[in-house]
Amino acid sequence: MNEKEARQTLIKLWLEKAQDALVSAELEMNEGHLTFAVNRLYYACFYAATAVLLQDGKQFSKHSAVKSELARSYIKTGKVDAKWHKFYQKLFDDRQEGDYIPTVVFDKQSVSERLTQAKEFVSVMRSIIAAE
Repeated sequence: MNEKEARQTLIKLWLEKAQDALVSAELEMNEGHLTFAVNRLYYACFYAATAVLLQDGKQFSKHSAVKSELARSYIKTGKVDAKWHKFYQKLFDDRQEGDYIPTVVFDKQSVSERLTQAKEFVSVMRSIIAAE
């Protein structure tokens, strides 16, 4: 397997992880585990963003680096609508609060809305990869 094929395999695996995280988020939400659902939604978007950046030959070990590079390469250039950066940032913040502040509570309606948006975010990332 050459380098390009290896990268394509990794991209495919990241996108599969994104899809799995979306499925997990929906299951968690339906069971009333809303904090865990938010966590899975964030990771679905993180995995999809990681796949897009890997398509460009970029890999990062920090979440903040993925977020920054996505903004620099796709939002600031106009390739992706700025609303997705805001959404991703908000989901990052929500996940941080849900994971580390035990008093944070999410309501099912807002998690359901985030689920819809996360599905669209992942779809946008998939379309970028498909176009290249």
